Amino acid sequence: MSVLAATNASTSTQAHSAGPTVNNAELMLNVDIFLFCAAALFVLLLLPRATIRFTHKREWVDGHFLRSDIVDAPASVVRRPSKRDAVIAPVSPAHIPVPKPTQKSYELEDTEKWATTTDASHTYAPHDDLMRKASTASGRERRRQNVPTHMPGWSTTLSSLAAFLRTTIRPGLTIGKALVELTYLGVILYAGLYKSNPFTQPIRAGFVAVSQIPIVIALGTKNNVLGMLIGFGYERLNYLHRFTARLLVLAANVHAIGYFYSWSASGNFTKYIAKPDMQWALVALIATDMLLLLSTDLFRQKFYNSIFVPSHIASVIIFLVAVCFHVTYAVPYVLAAVGVYGLDRLMRLLKSRVAIARLRPLPDLGMTRVEIPSINAGWRAGQHVRLRVLSLGMGWRGWAEAHPFTIASVCRSPSGEGLVLLCKKAGDWTNRLYELAQRADYGEANGIGSNVQVMVEGPYGGPGHAIFGSFSGAMFVAGGSGITFALAAVQDLMKKDLEYKSRVRAIELVWSIQDPAALQPLIPLFSSLIAQSHDAYASLRISVFYTRAPSSPDAIRAYRLPPGLTLSPARPKIPGILAGVVDRSAALFSGYKEKRRRGGSALTGVIVGVCGPMGLGDEVRKAVANFPAPRRKAIGGIEIHEEAFGW
Repeated sequence: MSVLAATNASTSTQAHSAGPTVNNAELMLNVDIFLFCAAALFVLLLLPRATIRFTHKREWVDGHFLRSDIVDAPASVVRRPSKRDAVIAPVSPAHIPVPKPTQKSYELEDTEKWATTTDASHTYAPHDDLMRKASTASGRERRRQNVPTHMPGWSTTLSSLAAFLRTTIRPGLTIGKALVELTYLGVILYAGLYKSNPFTQPIRAGFVAVSQIPIVIALGTKNNVLGMLIGFGYERLNYLHRFTARLLVLAANVHAIGYFYSWSASGNFTKYIAKPDMQWALVALIATDMLLLLSTDLFRQKFYNSIFVPSHIASVIIFLVAVCFHVTYAVPYVLAAVGVYGLDRLMRLLKSRVAIARLRPLPDLGMTRVEIPSINAGWRAGQHVRLRVLSLGMGWRGWAEAHPFTIASVCRSPSGEGLVLLCKKAGDWTNRLYELAQRADYGEANGIGSNVQVMVEGPYGGPGHAIFGSFSGAMFVAGGSGITFALAAVQDLMKKDLEYKSRVRAIELVWSIQDPAALQPLIPLFSSLIAQSHDAYASLRISVFYTRAPSSPDAIRAYRLPPGLTLSPARPKIPGILAGVVDRSAALFSGYKEKRRRGGSALTGVIVGVCGPMGLGDEVRKAVANFPAPRRKAIGGIEIHEEAFGW
């Protein structure tokens, strides 16, 4: 019999005369069942929205596995003049912080010309497919039949509570997350202290540590069942994985230190530590402590692929093997953890695709554009993939590293554009990727070629059970390279507008950058999206803000910005912009008699998406929380979807 089980039996025997005994194994099983029921409650609370989401056929096939689809090019139709000018005021011209030179006005034809020009764009594919838009009585009927059903989230129903829970305590930690962690901590403390003294009965802490093994492993997987059921990506649950892992390490150390103290006090430390099962226990303890040490922010952020990942894998394997040899009670828990991890690895294998990618450096953006033409479907706007570049040009170890990047292109693009990633230079790996793209770009110019083999795994993350196209208005705020998320979301909404599958009336894209030169590569794409919106169902405005003085003011004056695209030298004023989106959504709704024509009985709210530094996310959350309650209720609520740079 193992020491853990024997000690548990002796403890129960000694307590028999003093009162009811506590079976540690049964107690921990009941605690795990309680935690399972708590997770099931979250699933039930989000089940109505998940049900509505999966009533749409496309949600069953997109967002799970990357693939290649045959996409029919849209048929050209005759454009008609827009009636939208009678509903909202004309868009203000671009603001440039220098005297405005005399220049000709750019009419719709100029915007369309920019939309079909790709020399300065970040993409090789033309955007003229975005210019085709039918707006007829039959089209309005199709929209009425095809628009997605809207299901308000709990943040709409309980807006004040949601605003409170989103309040930031420190970077990366909100009140909501803190409450989840405190609740979990309370459950674990109850499990460890109920009719037990950790100083005299350290056996209970060992049972607590063992019971947490499958939970910690499950929360650390990329394809965890809980995340899929509640619509949360692994990156949004990673904080809970780290917290539960720390509790496991704490319980293991309390368990070990308690025995070390009692053995030392009785003078039997050498006797007990020489036993094989105790030596395995010592190995397991060292492995857990190494896991904690090498998982700190320093190693996770600076040495993720070189130290964090290898040490994680090695330490977990050693710990699981050692704890099984230490006590047989742990075997079922370890097998459950291995099963969960094995399922995750199988899913990751099924989600992986090896393909040929084309690289292109974007100097103004400080990014590398990666396009994979053979993959053009299978993702939702806002999702990301993990990229490996299988080239020795990435270094002796760089080819084996996987890095997450948000997908910047639209699924099943009629232009023929495949999966596109914009990878910002932010470290050694991305710098090498940029250098590889420069060499590839030079090689293509000289007839050598610019293709590399890559492996993409995903998609992951995204909006979960929310459907952006079911809202009346949409606002996307991006900081720096966060524009990839906003681009994908806006393009997806405009594409769904063409397919009569969107309720969105007003779309606002806000991009905050340091150098205004970063705008130039995206002007053609922005222009094409704005041109499409001129007589589309949705109204689009794009506002770009820069915070650093331009090196060449003359270069900014040379920018040809179409109406609807503005460039301003300031930080974006999120509250005012949000108020404008709400007003436009309400005005366009009433102006087009939405109730009769578009199949909607009321405004369905505004979705606010944000991707960028944590400070930008805090600013957006504060703007939404402070929005006047009567106007929030009138528009149908305001919901937030946040994509963080790191997790």
